Amino acid sequence: MTANNNLSVIITGTGFSGLCVGIQLKKMGFHHFKIVEKSNEIGGTWRDNHYPGAACDVKSNLYSFSFEPNPHWSRVYSPQAEILEYTRYCARKYGLEEHIILNWEVKAANYDEKSSTWELKNQEGKKLKANLFIIGNGPLHIPSLPDIEGIHDFKGTIFHSSNWNHQYDLNGKSVCVIGTGASAIQFVPEIQPKVKKLYLMQRTAPWVLPKPDGTFSALQSVLFEKLPITQKLDRGLNYLINEAQVVGMMYYDKILKAGELIGKYHINKYIKDKELRKKLTPTFKLGCKRVLLSNNYYPALAQSNVEVVTDGIQKFTKDSVVTNDGKSRKIDAVIMGTGFHVSDSFSYYDIIGKNGIALKEAFATAPETYMGATAHHFPNLFFMLGPNTGLGHNSMIYMIESQANYIVDAVKKMQEQGLKSIEVKKEIQDNFNEEIQQKLKGSIWLSGCNSWYISEDGKNHTLWPGFTFEFWNRTKAINLKDYEVEPINAKKQEAMELV
Repeated sequence: MTANNNLSVIITGTGFSGLCVGIQLKKMGFHHFKIVEKSNEIGGTWRDNHYPGAACDVKSNLYSFSFEPNPHWSRVYSPQAEILEYTRYCARKYGLEEHIILNWEVKAANYDEKSSTWELKNQEGKKLKANLFIIGNGPLHIPSLPDIEGIHDFKGTIFHSSNWNHQYDLNGKSVCVIGTGASAIQFVPEIQPKVKKLYLMQRTAPWVLPKPDGTFSALQSVLFEKLPITQKLDRGLNYLINEAQVVGMMYYDKILKAGELIGKYHINKYIKDKELRKKLTPTFKLGCKRVLLSNNYYPALAQSNVEVVTDGIQKFTKDSVVTNDGKSRKIDAVIMGTGFHVSDSFSYYDIIGKNGIALKEAFATAPETYMGATAHHFPNLFFMLGPNTGLGHNSMIYMIESQANYIVDAVKKMQEQGLKSIEVKKEIQDNFNEEIQQKLKGSIWLSGCNSWYISEDGKNHTLWPGFTFEFWNRTKAINLKDYEVEPINAKKQEAMELV
């Protein structure tokens, strides 16, 4: 068997996913890859989301690569700027900068069956070719914008939280905030003291629990640096505490009642007005939608310049927002905290696989892959954080590292075994997804609420249904028996150049 020493790889995105794959490839001695980035700087979602108060809702020692602990986090929960700097530090330390091409946004990708290669085209029509194509830009980068009557007629300022307009002066303005998700609960307390009036348009009240945040002392930082075992123990303890939540979310939801009691106590502590308290009390089970953490959200909503509006938006005019009860409120700006396209994010990719099949068509009714990493009809295409790899309880960095291990092992075995292409078998993919959906039945995520976890087919194609260590165990190595493999022509082994 002839080894395939001419494999080349293209990775998209320079967030945690793209960087992790690049780092692991270099660790195994593979250097024939490029990472293309649409922006003029690296950082992924932590580069894009720079709104006031932006921070992680997973503890710092857990929201970092296991192989690259940072003893110098300033807080238990890292702010956006520190996480962004951490990604840049990792890129520098592991020599990824020489592999990164900035200002290169993938607009189309086509698979050539004859050569078993992918051709990518960018915004300027420039092309790159490689044997393997790894989508590493994640699902949290396409803003979900509400289609509301009159939104384009509004003459004031409008922006999404992921494209925060720092040039706009909010002082003394009347502002309409749409959405009460993870971003809104962070920026609302930051802008509330500045604005004249804040109208918070709430469709569904989220569960918001106290955030056990705080600064790391100088002594803790020294211990983390001089005795790394202390940081590893802290990371391990946080991991186990988070992982225990799966029991309530998957198997015995009565355990989550304790969390609901904490959430209601949190509301009652800061919200004294009975009508407002009623508006802010969730009507669904804890965990059905994303659980949020904040210590200053409810205190901000209790202020006299804030109105929580639950009547629903009917339309916008040139200078106001009109709710379904007919009431009109004059506003200067609209800030959308409406999240991202997650379950349908792949419908925005112009990717053509084998037999001319488009990814958006293959995923139209049900975005399904194998291990969240590969898809039938799309040889040599790999996903980072593909369908059913999301978490409602723990750090996504754990899932990223697990998937990177799976993909890098695929590259290694394709090299060693002289393979030109691999494509997951349809029956393997179908059986995997049937297993996933069976496990999800009866989970807290399908208990009746309307969340972005659920796709149009009514199924949860977003979250992993179980413990993360189960996912790690299943992705620590690729089993090529699950794939249709095509060996290279031993007599004519052509080098695939990144062009």
